[in-house]
Amino acid sequence: MKSTIFICLLLGLALGHVSANCSGNCPDTEDVVWALGGSCSVFRNKCYFDKENCLRNPALTITTKEECQKLCADICPDVYQPTSGTYKGQLRRFGNECEKQAHSCRTGETFL
Repeated sequence: MKSTIFICLLLGLALGHVSANCSGNCPDTEDVVWALGGSCSVFRNKCYFDKENCLRNPALTITTKEECQKLCADICPDVYQPTSGTYKGQLRRFGNECEKQAHSCRTGETFL
């Protein structure tokens, strides 16, 4: 019984990677995906999540907002390397990539 469940789980994971969108453009539709893989990652939608997972080993796993936010960065390096992103048509500026990622993690805002 346990081996059958394990085989089904492996098959499901394998099919998830086969159907992943590894190339092409993703729609801008906002349907936020929260993922874990050492830290919390936030993606605009499942397409962006799938594209990121094509490049990762081990793969990220989808989780809930609440579980993911437990791993949001509280402190970022005090290094000024400005970056920006566009959210709902508005340009947002951050002191560095860590600050941008921490903001996304806390708010669920995904930047293009």
